[in-house]
Amino acid sequence: MDSNKFFIEVDCHQLCEKGQSISGDVYLQKRSGARIIQVLSDGAGSGIKANVIASVISSMAIGYTYAEEPVLRAAKAVVDTFARGEHLNDVKQATFTIIDTDRTGHVKIVEFENPPRIILRDGEILPLPRIEHVFQVSNGTKLSLYITEFDALSEDRIVIYTDGVPLSGYATRRMPFGWGDEGIRQMLRHTVREKQNISASELVRKVIGQAEINDLFAIKNDMSCAAVYFRQPRKILVSSGPPFNAEKDKELARMIAEYDGETIISGGTTAQIIARELKREISVVMKRDPSGLPPVSTMKGVTLITEGVLTLARVKTLLDILKNSEVKGNGTDAVFVRMLLSHDIIEFVVGTRVNSIHQDPNLPVELDLRRNVIKDIAQKLETKFMKEVSICYL
Repeated sequence: MDSNKFFIEVDCHQLCEKGQSISGDVYLQKRSGARIIQVLSDGAGSGIKANVIASVISSMAIGYTYAEEPVLRAAKAVVDTFARGEHLNDVKQATFTIIDTDRTGHVKIVEFENPPRIILRDGEILPLPRIEHVFQVSNGTKLSLYITEFDALSEDRIVIYTDGVPLSGYATRRMPFGWGDEGIRQMLRHTVREKQNISASELVRKVIGQAEINDLFAIKNDMSCAAVYFRQPRKILVSSGPPFNAEKDKELARMIAEYDGETIISGGTTAQIIARELKREISVVMKRDPSGLPPVSTMKGVTLITEGVLTLARVKTLLDILKNSEVKGNGTDAVFVRMLLSHDIIEFVVGTRVNSIHQDPNLPVELDLRRNVIKDIAQKLETKFMKEVSICYL
């Protein structure tokens, strides 16, 4: 899988059991060069104790996977951490699913005691075999884990979830035995056929949303759903700041005009330069912004035009506090962040001409130099939201 042709989108959505303040399920993800590693662990029971167990499991699992330790040795080390009793249930606290993907399109899935993964291709469930591997832990118990390896194609999806999802609806009149794995498969098939370009983020929220409905909005078990979506990349270009040399103004305008994706201009001076070079008009939207930020502007061929450093600082703050990719609100900062998170490849073009207003020591600390704010935004997009980000300085 060429990274210029495909993008790997990942996301997870979770809800905790009614009456609990924290989920007993833990999801971790890590980007390492060409690889993205995901781990979903279900701690025994619910609440803080389950969360601690799942946190240890997921941390160990992602560490061993990142270090490319042999799968059985890693699984034994993880399970042995909790193999303190003689009964089978004492060691089955260590449930986990690992998905290890890379840009070649190769996928490796390791499953231990979690519900079986679902792989979708062309709106159908792909019937790939799960290879069983038996290993023995320190108390003598023999256990099995399952490994799936395959090469993904564009538009393939992988969906994993914890027990709370298939158990949703259990003991209700409509679902006396719960939603079940087959019910989830049917829902996924229908959803993907109905909306072929549905994102991983939207898909996991749809699954958990239906599980919540099954439980009549009184969730009986922690529930988590994670997904991987291999697809054509969605690109966006963010231009902020005038070029250091005025001779570069034409180059900046050309980059905006010829870009094969959506574009954002952040900064009034930057917008004026581009409008002048492209001979286009800028119109200010005379409407109060719900976030209190300066109003946005419009220009032909540009998706969004905002104020500069203040808006970027608010974008950085919003990215810091977000717990997932769901963004609420209609302010400019929320619109800006939603646009960033709905794209896969985010390219920043940062002008390095110093604007003296941002050197005023009386201004808030958040109004840092433009390039440092953007550097922080890029780092958050890469590490927290698994985006591919580049920064070009002019």
